[in-house]
Amino acid sequence: MALDFRRIDIDALDLENNIEPEYLIPPSIANLPPLSVPEIGWIGQSIRGSLSRGDHFGALQAALDQPPYMSSEEIKKIHLATVLELLSTIKSSDMSRVVEKLSSEQRDTLIKYLYKGMSVPETHGISGVLLAWFEKVTEIAGLGAIVRYLSDRRTV
Repeated sequence: MALDFRRIDIDALDLENNIEPEYLIPPSIANLPPLSVPEIGWIGQSIRGSLSRGDHFGALQAALDQPPYMSSEEIKKIHLATVLELLSTIKSSDMSRVVEKLSSEQRDTLIKYLYKGMSVPETHGISGVLLAWFEKVTEIAGLGAIVRYLSDRRTV
């Protein structure tokens, strides 16, 4: 009886397709240590401190400059909650001005948080705010930010 050729995984036989997991980590974050719970708590406190002073741009910069890429899911959830709280406090009239001041990398990170926020069921109360942010970011950064999000292996 002949073996059904459609059930053979030919990619498993090709040595060039077997990629080790450590090669999938981008070099820009490969040497970064994961953030701990106290560190992410300190970042959250500095974000809230900037918010209390009315420095919305500084708070958003602090949130987007140190995303917890190599950290655990618990730490990522804590930071996501902080970022979503921050985004919901900024007025819609200030969104364009704040997004224009962000660097390209910060806008790309913001897109990651917007997608992550829209995928979490607990955030349906602020989904309108997230969509407004998404509109402003894509208006200013273009569709390239979405493409970079889809092709980037780093998750927030």
